[in-house]
Amino acid sequence: MNKIIALLLFCSSGLLAQQAPVFVADQTFRLDGTSEYVYAFAEGDQVDLYVQELSGRKIRSVEFLQHPDYPLFRAYDLDSVLKKTILIPQTGIYLLRFEEVGINRKICRFTVHRTPASAESARLNTRVGWDIHEFPQFRAGKRSIQTGKRTELLSLGGQVTVAASKFYTKKPVNAYQFTLPPNTVQWAYRIAVGQAVADARRQDADKLKSALQSGAVKIMGVQPETALAAFALGMAIDMTVSTSGEDVEYALVDWDNWQQFAKYKEYQAFINQGGISVDAQRRYSPLQGTYFFALKSNNWVDDINVTIDIEAVTEVPVYGTEIYLEPVRP
Repeated sequence: MNKIIALLLFCSSGLLAQQAPVFVADQTFRLDGTSEYVYAFAEGDQVDLYVQELSGRKIRSVEFLQHPDYPLFRAYDLDSVLKKTILIPQTGIYLLRFEEVGINRKICRFTVHRTPASAESARLNTRVGWDIHEFPQFRAGKRSIQTGKRTELLSLGGQVTVAASKFYTKKPVNAYQFTLPPNTVQWAYRIAVGQAVADARRQDADKLKSALQSGAVKIMGVQPETALAAFALGMAIDMTVSTSGEDVEYALVDWDNWQQFAKYKEYQAFINQGGISVDAQRRYSPLQGTYFFALKSNNWVDDINVTIDIEAVTEVPVYGTEIYLEPVRP
């Protein structure tokens, strides 16, 4: 009994590990004489071939061959539909050949899908980009290719003090500098003055909890730990903002424009807001480089502390190994 259970578990795991079918070709063509289509397949591939004659006539023969001339399958006098599954014996070049003799031209269609034997062979490049009759010899190679992207979140932020003007004896400006990580695709920030940050974080945490419990929002691939992170990912959360209490004017700028801001001169900004106690925004630009939140206070007596929270969404390239065939030229 234990052996039977073990065998069933082994078979089940094998089925689960099987790769999904991969599209290779979908071709409709006019057959007059001989037509050949050439592809590369990997050892262990299961190739599913579908052929249909569309004009109501017969195709003399359909062949599937391992290059140069070893037939794996051959059918004659096809006048309707052919479905065939072929197991590939070794990595190499394979030909799908159609032949017809007669004065009546045929219209044919075929599709090809392959089910790879492994994750590595799934990344075989099935294209054969040279004349195999001119260069019949070939070799297999491997190269690194991008196979996808992995979404990640990176938290930035800190606190900066903006001095009071002390009745015009001090300049009430300061800046918070930050650098967006490589591969940033979007990001979000929260700027809050004094104790307002604690209230905003608490309110937004409750909103995130409610949204997740309701099942109304689904985050794919990344589970956000904070409401700001969820907001950065694109979740529809009504982030807390406020203009009551201590406030600050801010602008998102580069270095040169921070210098202009600090001198009370005209400057260019990605965004500027005035008189806010708490503000939260999602950004799609800029996406790389070092920038500044330029800050200005209108408080004459007391310094203010400004907290900046930033969540950057990155898409990190994921690489894998591709198998490909190339000709051996003399």
